[in-house]
Amino acid sequence: TSNYGAESFGIFELSLTALTIASLFARLGLGGALVRFIPEFVEKGDYVHLRKVYKLALSLSLPFAIVLGIALYFFASDLAIIFGNERLTLPFKIVAHIIPFATWYQINAEAYRGMKKMVGYSILQRGTVVLIAVATLLYLRYSGVETNESPLIAFVSAVVVLSLIAAFTTPRAISNLVPKKTISDSQEISLRPLLKVAFPMLISTSMFMIMNWTDTLMIGYYLDEAEVGIYRLAFKVATLITFAQFAINSIAAPMFSSFKAQDDLAGLIKMTRNIGYMNLAISTPIFIAILIFPSFVLDFFGEEFTAGVYPLIILAIGQIINALCGPVMYLLNMTGKEKQARNIIIVASVINVALNLYFIPLYGLMGAAIATGVSTVVWNVMAVFQIKKEYGFISIPHPF
Repeated sequence: TSNYGAESFGIFELSLTALTIASLFARLGLGGALVRFIPEFVEKGDYVHLRKVYKLALSLSLPFAIVLGIALYFFASDLAIIFGNERLTLPFKIVAHIIPFATWYQINAEAYRGMKKMVGYSILQRGTVVLIAVATLLYLRYSGVETNESPLIAFVSAVVVLSLIAAFTTPRAISNLVPKKTISDSQEISLRPLLKVAFPMLISTSMFMIMNWTDTLMIGYYLDEAEVGIYRLAFKVATLITFAQFAINSIAAPMFSSFKAQDDLAGLIKMTRNIGYMNLAISTPIFIAILIFPSFVLDFFGEEFTAGVYPLIILAIGQIINALCGPVMYLLNMTGKEKQARNIIIVASVINVALNLYFIPLYGLMGAAIATGVSTVVWNVMAVFQIKKEYGFISIPHPF
């Protein structure tokens, strides 16, 4: 943002939007299915099926990722025209090459999470991509070969590096988990149970992605790339409120699956409430700081980004409610209630799209923030009530 400005940041974000959406569909919901099934197989000592389900997830998702990458490459110019900026053609073509790589490392990351190996899972995250990309960008800059696409090229390089790391480390981690006497691939595993869980999760994550990216895409369509950059920066700052929740939920998801496998409702309730109190303690000070110093925070990235002050405040309100409601969607998805989670997200996504269509042409960035904030509150509150119905407790922290 300091060196390239809001417009270049907007182009970068729209390119990553294309990558994120494509890799999401390429995974077919199989990442979430791995987090669901691997802990169950470990609890039951069913190590043969553990290996099988991992291989099956990769064999289904990677060919689809390649097809989506080819499609994005050949339709890049048409997509750029839709957004009214031919400068997007080259960035779209660049990210098209790494859709299979992004899908690869993300599937492997979920396998690590299913095995409860959180160090490996944390390494195979976008934070690591950013660290590698920063080093690559600095190299490009000081070697004199810097271009407007350098940030994206650096990001692409980092995704490839991380996928190669995942390709070597994940199979080894699975082999180390499996007792030697059980390492046999003679048993078959049916596709039906895997896809029965994966498909609702694909719908849920797809709809969730729609909520997270519809505002960005519609701003890109109705406004210009500089507005996209301002909004996305405000959105990223607002999500600092839930950064700890992401880390906590990453650990909790496979535990929810284990509690379900053991029929341990008391453990499930205790874990959920403890997460709620941790979220409350960590997210509240960040939320207050954003409310008090929004201009100061955004001005750090450049003066033109202070136009996102009011959208930042609206988005922050939505994020604090998200944090306080707790790991509601993880709990539903990991305990056999993935269809209920899917239905909640579908309702919230429809509301999100409708509000964005109505508010963005009228109010610009504020309209996008209102649409996103309202839909975030809707899906969290609906999920809280669903958990109350299914398990008899409220996930929001309370003293009684």
